[in-house]
Amino acid sequence: MNDALKKLTEKIKSPKILMIAGLCGILLIFLSSLFGKEDDTASRQAQASAGEISAEEYRLQLEESIRGIVSSITGSDKVSVAITLESGLVYSYADVNEGVSSDRTESDSKSTASESKQSYITVKTADGGEQALLVTTEMPEVRGVAIVCEGGDSEAINEKIENAVTAALDITSKRVYIAGGSYDEKR
Repeated sequence: MNDALKKLTEKIKSPKILMIAGLCGILLIFLSSLFGKEDDTASRQAQASAGEISAEEYRLQLEESIRGIVSSITGSDKVSVAITLESGLVYSYADVNEGVSSDRTESDSKSTASESKQSYITVKTADGGEQALLVTTEMPEVRGVAIVCEGGDSEAINEKIENAVTAALDITSKRVYIAGGSYDEKR
């Protein structure tokens, strides 16, 4: 047994074996970095599904949802939807003195803070920093919806679309505009 162990240690001390082991180690590190990038993408998707989205992503999701509703009503995939929002996301943070305080608003990728001095409850992040404790995130209100679709000129289809959109977005019919469109097959 001792003889076998001595022979093995002598072979390991060979420069060729050490070079091969070193190259295998470098290859493993390289491969792990490739798979690590895929994990970052998966974690970003998990964050988005957990509710961490921007106002732009929220608007795009609403447009896609309304496009699906209108397509179901008209029976056509040729639907264009444009939605405008009142503001950006509104974040509410835990305040030391008052419990919860709405402090920051996201609007067009800019955030503005209120001018009053307030103390927030902070928590330590994974990287060792501190961050204010987020209590809620309020989605922005819909300002208006414009829809162009085949059959949008028909009063019956127009009314069905208007009723569906106002119910889905909880807005008044004054905020919804529907028009018929002509679509060329060449486009």
